[in-house]
Amino acid sequence: MRILKSKSLLLAAGFLLFGTAAQAQYLRTSYFMEGTSARLQMNPGLQPTRGYFNFPVLGSLNLGASSNVLGTSDIIDVLDAGDDLFTNDGLYNRLKTDNRLNVNMNTDILSFGWHRGKGFWSVNVGLRMDMGASIPKTMFDYLRQVNNTEDINGGFSGMNFDMNAYAEVGLGYSRRITDRLTVGGRLKVLLGIARAEMAVDNFSVEGVPDNINDYYYSNPYNYGTATAAAHVSTTMKGGGLGFNSNGQIDGFDIDGGNFGIAGAGLGIDLGASYKVWKDLTVSAAVLDLGFIKWKGSETTLASVDETYEVTSENYYDFVDGDFLSMDRFNLTEQGEVKDKKEKLAATILLAGEYAFLNNKISVGAMYTSRFVQPKTMNELTFSATFRPKNWFNVAVSYSPIQASGKSLGLALKLGSLFIGTDYMFFGSNSRSVNAFFGISFPMGKAIARK
Repeated sequence: MRILKSKSLLLAAGFLLFGTAAQAQYLRTSYFMEGTSARLQMNPGLQPTRGYFNFPVLGSLNLGASSNVLGTSDIIDVLDAGDDLFTNDGLYNRLKTDNRLNVNMNTDILSFGWHRGKGFWSVNVGLRMDMGASIPKTMFDYLRQVNNTEDINGGFSGMNFDMNAYAEVGLGYSRRITDRLTVGGRLKVLLGIARAEMAVDNFSVEGVPDNINDYYYSNPYNYGTATAAAHVSTTMKGGGLGFNSNGQIDGFDIDGGNFGIAGAGLGIDLGASYKVWKDLTVSAAVLDLGFIKWKGSETTLASVDETYEVTSENYYDFVDGDFLSMDRFNLTEQGEVKDKKEKLAATILLAGEYAFLNNKISVGAMYTSRFVQPKTMNELTFSATFRPKNWFNVAVSYSPIQASGKSLGLALKLGSLFIGTDYMFFGSNSRSVNAFFGISFPMGKAIARK
């Protein structure tokens, strides 16, 4: 039995996106580059040597993704698999019990900063997006079973997908308390744009014939059963799930003329830097402490939690090997939905740096822990930075955890242009890769460091 519709190609594309787009929300390699504004995203307690104005939209564009299982070789397998995606033994054998995927994107539409006395002010208006997924190997087991054998009985559980997109309006300030200590913070107003969630807590099929013709010769009161506990929801002003006359999902609707804000919240970043002695500096930051409250009035929700009969009329909903086919879950529209408050994916950062040659060269180490769903992501980054001038900085880094030790980081600031990556692939199957692109113009005079 082999039924696999074209929608499975969309699954492959989605799987590809999650596995390769990039990992980090911030460019770690830029942290010790004093000539860049990108480092302020990681610690509002730092002060650049000069003020700046970032080119709109392209001034600070960062893409990132990571997987605990998929790498570049796996992506080649996905592309080569075609309709054999779920039956591809090479890809299947590399899967883990829980396959986690994370993708994020952020860019500043407008951002600038300036020195005033002992303080440094910064303003940004940006867009942020985070996606996370957890796909159990049992889902592949079931779909391989449906597509490769004559047995459609079985199931899977624990599949989750989450996406949040929001705008951020931030005001930051840092101040040199003493010649050694600088502290700072950033207050952010968050405006929710869109949110989506899909979860399959349980799905199983029992006692269903492998051939629909068996129904015509069996006891009509001896049908098999399907058990499903799942939900799908979207929050978007001017869009969301569409339903037919029976209250079942029939698509996704968008009304561009009614597009607007679907939620609101607040966030705060805190940071500090301390010069232990002339050439040794330590720093720490806590980022994205806060929440977004999504409006229930802009939320559409469909769910199911029941056991029902599988008949000749809905038989093909269950023999369909297409992962994206939602018919099998029998999801129906829910009534009034309450507002939902969600925490931001917070990050903790700890760093230390030792400088040489009158601060022209430095070596440093940084630890980050980002509390994303479905599992916290940790990274340790070692870097070396060469910064002879404000307009010229270059850094090399090594982050062994997310990429399994198979990549290097590289960042370059040359005049107004800044490019970089924490995961420049050089291994056979790197699981993380990211990219940062920025155009920033200096403002004001350079501040001398003591």
